Amino acid sequence: MKGTLKSRLVLMFVFLCLTVFLFGSIVEAKTYTLYYVPHAGAGDPFWATQKLGWDAACKQLGVEGIFIAPIKFSVTAQVDMLESAISAKPDGIATTISSDKAFSAPLERAKDLGIPVIAVNVEDYEPPYVPYLAYIGQDEFVVGETLANRVLKDFTPKRVVIGIHQPGLTCLEVRAQGIIDIFKDKGIPVEKIDITPEPTQGIEILKSYIKKYPDTEVIFTLGPLGAHPAIDLVNEENLKGKVRLATCDVSEKIITSIKEGDMIAAIAQQPFMQGYLAAVWLYLNLEYGFIPPPKMQTGPAIIDMNSIDSAVLQVEKTGSI
Repeated sequence: MKGTLKSRLVLMFVFLCLTVFLFGSIVEAKTYTLYYVPHAGAGDPFWATQKLGWDAACKQLGVEGIFIAPIKFSVTAQVDMLESAISAKPDGIATTISSDKAFSAPLERAKDLGIPVIAVNVEDYEPPYVPYLAYIGQDEFVVGETLANRVLKDFTPKRVVIGIHQPGLTCLEVRAQGIIDIFKDKGIPVEKIDITPEPTQGIEILKSYIKKYPDTEVIFTLGPLGAHPAIDLVNEENLKGKVRLATCDVSEKIITSIKEGDMIAAIAQQPFMQGYLAAVWLYLNLEYGFIPPPKMQTGPAIIDMNSIDSAVLQVEKTGSI
């Protein structure tokens, strides 16, 4: 009797071990494939940080995270990549809505296929809205207004110029409009010019503008690709104290410029958090059916001499803020 009981206990133990092993294997085998298709890639410091956040979350969650983006900004190239991602039938997709019209059809197709989509960094601003679960980022019009008002807190410039490095990109255009509206209301001349994403060209274009309008006292840029050439221009052309800077997003070079007093302020939207949360919310939706909030704000946060220490920590950890 004791032998039989002992045998049964051994068999039960073996069965439990097999069950745990098999169940564990099933759990481990269950993984998700997620795509992130933004409008710019890791060659841009801001998007390199986005990718770091995305990769970190995917690794922690145990999902396959695929990050694909155009080498240079191109709505057509991004849409083509998005179409390819949808055709791969992944479990979820994150993307930037760089053009509401161009994204309507592919995201409708994703919806029909049951693929959840989260918009990151750039949302759809006008109805009819393209279909996505939620938006992770900031209100870009408020960003422009906030940056303009921060400059006006320091002084009232005679003239300002806005250098846009990717004309046509919705988020940058909306930021620029926020800046324009504030200065127009004050009766201060303000102009938006295309400085391209190429640093050398950007410097030359800004140099020509300053030469044509020597009363320009502030150069606004809309991201590191525009800010870095503007910083170089001030240093190379001996414009310190004559032309001040203000920008969006933060890098080590931008932090140095703030410390040196050339850059009045930068607006941070915390790109690492955007990439990270995109993966997390796709996972939570897929695994547990959680419905994300319609809008999850990661900014705007003003980075100036008063908040520089927090910015330094984030840049050290993630490369951008």
